[in-house]
Amino acid sequence: MLRFITILILLISVPTLAQNGAISGTITDSSSGEKLIGIAVTTTSGSGSASDLNGQYMLSLKPGKHLISFSGIGFNPREEQFDVKAGETITRDIKLDPVSTDLGIAVVSAGKFEQDISELTVSMEVLKPSLIEDKNTVQMDEILQQTPGVAIVDNEPQIRSGSGYSFGAGSRVMILVDDLPMLSGDAGRPSWGFLPVENVEQVEVIKGASSVLYGSAALSGVINIRTAYPTGAPKTKVNVYHGMYSDPQTSEAKYWDGTPRISGMNFFHSRKIGRLSLIVGGSVLGDDGHLGPIHDENGEPGSSAYDPTKVDRYDAETRGRINMNLRVQSEKILGLSYGINTNWLKGESMSTLLWGNDTTGLYSTFSGAATRTKQVIGNVDPYVEYLSAKGSHHSLRGRWQKLDNDNDNDQGNFSDVLYGEYQIQHNFDSLGIKELTATGGLVGIVSTSEAELYSGGNTDGNNEARNYAAFLQLDKKFFNKLNVSAGLRYEYFDINGTSESRPVFRSGATYAVTRATFVRASFGQGYRFPTIAERHIRTAVGVINIFPNEQLTSESSYNAEFGVKQGFKIGGFKGYFDIAYFQQEYEDFIEFTFGQWNPVATTDNFFGLGFKSVNTGNSKVTGLDISIVGQGSIGPLEFNVLAGYTYANPTSTTPHFIYDTSAVEGPATLFDDVNYISTSSDTSGYVLKYRLEHLLRADLQIDYKNISFGTSLRGNSHMKNIDSIFEELDMLLAEAPGIGEWRERHKTSDFVVDTRLSYSLNETHKIALVVSNLLNHEYAIRPGAIEPPRTTTIQYTFNL
Repeated sequence: MLRFITILILLISVPTLAQNGAISGTITDSSSGEKLIGIAVTTTSGSGSASDLNGQYMLSLKPGKHLISFSGIGFNPREEQFDVKAGETITRDIKLDPVSTDLGIAVVSAGKFEQDISELTVSMEVLKPSLIEDKNTVQMDEILQQTPGVAIVDNEPQIRSGSGYSFGAGSRVMILVDDLPMLSGDAGRPSWGFLPVENVEQVEVIKGASSVLYGSAALSGVINIRTAYPTGAPKTKVNVYHGMYSDPQTSEAKYWDGTPRISGMNFFHSRKIGRLSLIVGGSVLGDDGHLGPIHDENGEPGSSAYDPTKVDRYDAETRGRINMNLRVQSEKILGLSYGINTNWLKGESMSTLLWGNDTTGLYSTFSGAATRTKQVIGNVDPYVEYLSAKGSHHSLRGRWQKLDNDNDNDQGNFSDVLYGEYQIQHNFDSLGIKELTATGGLVGIVSTSEAELYSGGNTDGNNEARNYAAFLQLDKKFFNKLNVSAGLRYEYFDINGTSESRPVFRSGATYAVTRATFVRASFGQGYRFPTIAERHIRTAVGVINIFPNEQLTSESSYNAEFGVKQGFKIGGFKGYFDIAYFQQEYEDFIEFTFGQWNPVATTDNFFGLGFKSVNTGNSKVTGLDISIVGQGSIGPLEFNVLAGYTYANPTSTTPHFIYDTSAVEGPATLFDDVNYISTSSDTSGYVLKYRLEHLLRADLQIDYKNISFGTSLRGNSHMKNIDSIFEELDMLLAEAPGIGEWRERHKTSDFVVDTRLSYSLNETHKIALVVSNLLNHEYAIRPGAIEPPRTTTIQYTFNL
C-alpha cells in the first residue's frame, strides 16, 4: 500500500512541477532554533501549504512574482517576495519571531488540528510536562486528579460528575495517546500504568460530549496525552526516585512492622538520525502500596521487608514498561512520512475491592475481595501520513493491542483489538475560502475476548465486538473574530451479533469580543455502547455476585455549554480566567447497580443479590466550572498557576423507573422494585451515586534561580449517595466492613495538600523532595477503599 501511495503521489506531482516552479525551505523559531510544525504558507491568490514534521515546506507556483505569507499560532507573521521561474525550485529558510500573547496555548484535540485555546468552542484544560515531572508522577491518573473538573474514583475517570463507579467496566471518558484510543477492547477501561509519563508534550482534557470526533466512550469528555517528537539536538532524561509511606492516622489499623516503600525510574531518549526520528522510553516500578502485608491461611500477615520485585502486600505492584517510536521522513516526496510506534508492559499487582473493616482492618481486605493479577499489555501502531502542497493532510493509522490479565481466582481475561483509521484534513485556502478546515475519516475496530470472566448470558467466554464509524467536522473563522464548528458522526456497533447504530451531531461557536475576551457556546450529542464486560461478566467478590446483562442497550446524551474566557496580563504575569455553565442530559443511562437479579434465589448465591450494569432511565447534570491558568514573573520570581472549582448537580430525572422487570418473585424477594429509590443510600435531591458535587483543584509553583517550590490542593466534597448495600452489609454480615459507620464519621469534605521542593545543580542535574498528602489526611473517595497516607519521595533527574 505504501508503494502504491508513493507512485500515485509521484504521478500527480511530477507534471505539475514540470510546468511550474517551486519554493521550499525550513521554518524555525528565531529564538530557540527549533523547527516549527504546521506553519501556514499561503499566497495572495489563496493557494497554500504547511510545514511538515521537520519544519520543511514546499509550494508549487506558476512562474512570476509571488508574495508569500508565513504564519502560525504564537508567532509574528512574516511575508517574503519570491520571483519564480518555470522548472526552478527556490530554497529559502524562514525564521519566525515568537509573539507574546495573553493566552498563547496551542491545542489539537478539539478539532484534530492546531488551534489557539482561545478559539475553542468547548471547555479544555491543559497539563504541561513540567507539572507531571515536578510532582513525580508514577502513573497518569495521579496527575489527572490535579485537573480542574476531573476526579478519579477508584481508577475510573469522572469529568464534571458525568460518571459514577462501574467496577472497572465501561468508561464515559475516552483516553487517547496521540489521538489513538487506549481503552481495553473487552472492558473499555484504561490501564493507567501503561500510559507514558516520561514523554509528554502536553495533556489535553476536553470537558463535555466529544463523540463526533472520538466515538462511543467520549460521552463525557476526552483525555488526550500528546507525546513529543525529536526537534533539534538529541535529548536524554532519566528520573530516579525512592520514597516511603507514613504510618496511617488510625494507629490500630497498622498490623505490620517497618515502613512500606516505593522506588522506580523512568527514562526517555530522542534524536534525529538523518530523516529518521527515534524515541525510546520506559519505566520500572516497585511499590509496596499503602495497605498491609497479605494474610496467610491462618490469618497471619506475611513479611513486611521491602522487595521491589515481589507483590506481597494488598496494594503492591511491580512492573516494567518500554516503548519506541520510529518516524521516517521521505527523501523523495516532501510531506510523506511513515513509521511505527510500540509500547509493552509486564507487571504484577494485588488489588482489593473492600477493606476488612473501618477500624483494625482499614488497611487490610475483606474476605475474598483481593485479586492478584499478572498482566501483559502492549500495542503496535503502524502509520503513513502525507501533507500535500495544497494543504491536505492524509493519515492512515493502525493498531494491534494485546491485553492478558492472568488473575489468581480463575477470572482472567485476554483480548485483542485491531484498529484502523483513515483521516483526511483539508485547508480550503487554495480555493479562496479562507480559514476553513474540514476533517473527515473512517474508523474500524474489531475486539475479540477470551475469558471465563465474560461467560455470562449465552456466551461461552469467547466474545467479539465490532465498531465502524464515519465522521466529518467543519471549522471556519469569520471576520477574524468568530469561530464556528459543526460535526456529524455515524456509528455502527455489534457484540456477538447484537447490533445498534446511530448518528450524532455537534456544533459550537466562539466570538472574540475584545482582544482578550472570548465568548463561546456549544451543543453536542454523545453516546456510549455497552462493553463486552458490561453485557457478559459473571463473577463474585466474596459473597457479592456480579451478573451479566445481555439486554443492556446503549446510552446517549446531549451536552450544552456557555462560557467566557478572559485573558489578562499583570506586569510580567499573564494567563486567562474561564467560567462555563454546562448541562448534560442522559437517556437510557447505564449504572452499575446493586439489586436482586438471579431468578433462582438461594442461600448458595446470596439470594440472587449482586451488582449488574443496567439502563436506569434518564438523568441530568448541571453545574458551573471555573478555572484560572497563569504564568510569568513578578520581580525575581517565576509563577505558574493552575486552579479551578467545579460545582455539579447530578440527578436522576426518573427515580422510580424500574431497572429490571425480571427481578426475583416469591418468598426470597428482598426488593419490591429495583430502582433509584430502593438502591440508594441517600435519595434527597435524587443525587446520582458515587458523584462528587464539589471539586476544588489548585497548583502553584514558584521558581527563584535554581530553586523551585510547589504546592497542590485537591478538595472533594462528601460523596452523598452510594449503593445502599455497602452500608447494609454491616447488618447482613457477621464480620461487617463498617462502611456505614465510616461514612457517618466522615461527612465533611476532604482536602489533600501536596508539596515539592527542588534544586537544580545545573542544566543537567536536579534533586527534589516531593511530599504527597502532606497532612497525612485519612480519607476514602470511593467508600470501602482507603486512599494513601503521606508519601515522601526523593527524586533525582538527569537531563541532557
